[in-house]
Amino acid sequence: MKTPVLILSALLCTSCFKMPDDSFVPPVDVPLDFDWKTIESKQLVLNTVSSILNESGDTVASFLPAGTYDIVTGKGSALTVKAEAQSVQTKAGNNNFQRIYFPAKGKYATVMFEDLFPSKGDMDMNDVVFGLNIEYDLTNQLLVNSITLTIQPRAIGSSYETIGIAANLSYRFPIDIVDYVVYDNGPNVSGLFSINRVNKGYTPEMYNYLSQVIPLTGDYREYFDNDKDLFLNVRNIDTFTNSEEFSVKIYFKSSSLVSYSNFTFLDATNSSKVNLDLFTVFKYRWQEVHFKDQSPTERFNTSLFIATRPLTNFSTVDNWVWAIISEKSIRHPREFVKIYKAYPDFKLWAESSGNTNLNWYSNSVIDSLYTAGSFNYIN
Repeated sequence: MKTPVLILSALLCTSCFKMPDDSFVPPVDVPLDFDWKTIESKQLVLNTVSSILNESGDTVASFLPAGTYDIVTGKGSALTVKAEAQSVQTKAGNNNFQRIYFPAKGKYATVMFEDLFPSKGDMDMNDVVFGLNIEYDLTNQLLVNSITLTIQPRAIGSSYETIGIAANLSYRFPIDIVDYVVYDNGPNVSGLFSINRVNKGYTPEMYNYLSQVIPLTGDYREYFDNDKDLFLNVRNIDTFTNSEEFSVKIYFKSSSLVSYSNFTFLDATNSSKVNLDLFTVFKYRWQEVHFKDQSPTERFNTSLFIATRPLTNFSTVDNWVWAIISEKSIRHPREFVKIYKAYPDFKLWAESSGNTNLNWYSNSVIDSLYTAGSFNYIN
């Protein structure tokens, strides 16, 4: 017979480990083939030097030469081509680069992560929230010279003390296209990631062979003006915590420049293109959380997929996910408020495989959203 001490020990250990709930009935009936994409590539053919505007009049691309472009934008967005005078091109292109932006120049998309992979968690999608702007600098041959990712830290609803964010570049073969990385604030990426100082900046994360990982943060919490509380900007009863925006610029090797049309962003992994995705890590480098259909890095602990098997694409058997992006700057749910409760049309959007209610963020329950602060939200 087991002694009381052993029984107590077993109970304590069991309480520290979450088992998947096989009896769970999904409150949102998501079709299994839904890809959860809120953004898409729209192909535009330019016959002359042109800029591209979205439906709000924001600049999505500036002074592109004639050619064919796949522009990443929100699903259902309307893009307008504006012809530019040829003579203006050299004046407007800083350092003679043409630029393409996501979601638009000076605008931010909203990225939201859950932290309890492979457990579904509380579905409030506010464990890591940040605004995102991406700027591609193109040469006259439409090759990508550099990519700048600007992060606007917004909220932390995770109890993990150490949180990291990184970008990953992958291809069907091991790649070596990044020359160096420049941080406008830091870098302080020790602890979760390892990088070396080089002549012009820093290396991507060392010792990766199948892809190139660019750490964007070491500890995401360091960008908030509050080192005492775990939960930041997810409860309206708390004082709003200011944060510091930062940028990371990735320069590519001049001998290995890739055409803009050969990049993807958060699309299903395409073996014929260079895939750019974003992921978070919680406490340990191997504890990665990705968007659906993205590939983990080689440092990911693949045993985490045991709880989601037979799936290994960062979705559950009932097709729920741990990462969402909106091309708009939208409010995130309050702590413990499920995203489909805060945004009633979110359920309709997901259950329709994204075919209806594309602007699901337009209809909200304001008391269910974080409202104590603002990051130029549209809602």
